[in-house]
Amino acid sequence: MSTKQISTSPAPFHRLLSYYSNLSANPDTIHLTDSLRGNLALGLDFPVALAIALGRHLFLRNVPWSLSIHIPSVSWKTTPLDGVPIDEKRLYTRSEFVTEVRKTKGLFGALDGMGVWALAADVHTGKLKGEDVVGFQQGTLLERITERRRDRDQVLPLWRGGPISVAGHSWAVNYFFGVKVYRVDEKRD
Repeated sequence: MSTKQISTSPAPFHRLLSYYSNLSANPDTIHLTDSLRGNLALGLDFPVALAIALGRHLFLRNVPWSLSIHIPSVSWKTTPLDGVPIDEKRLYTRSEFVTEVRKTKGLFGALDGMGVWALAADVHTGKLKGEDVVGFQQGTLLERITERRRDRDQVLPLWRGGPISVAGHSWAVNYFFGVKVYRVDEKRD
């Protein structure tokens, strides 16, 4: 007689989505404002953050008459880069990473890979850590990126979705949304 182990931990894609729902009172549901605040915490400029949040909610919405996303009801379980072979210890250039993803996932996978690179690659070197890709595959990367964006050491450049004015952006998203990003007074341990 065999017994099957049923996993109680969330699926990797659900873990990624939970990053956004952790900003609300209901940890199983993502509202549009939660997505927007989460995108702003990742360091994205307001128009980029809003466009991505709207796209996410239009694509994944599963609550009738609402743009909300009920996470347990989302059918995707794995992240878009699941199955891409990655060396956790290696640093990847944009070209190397996108080429690697395209071999396994095709053109649309390469577009997802480009998005992960744009969000997670070091802003000074342009290199993406293999451990960050594995974190994305496991659904744990977004919290790490939020930590990087708290101070001004890793400000996303404009062409990767970052703000036009860092100081103005930092003030505005804190004032209007309560999101602390690119702060001068933040120190990382």
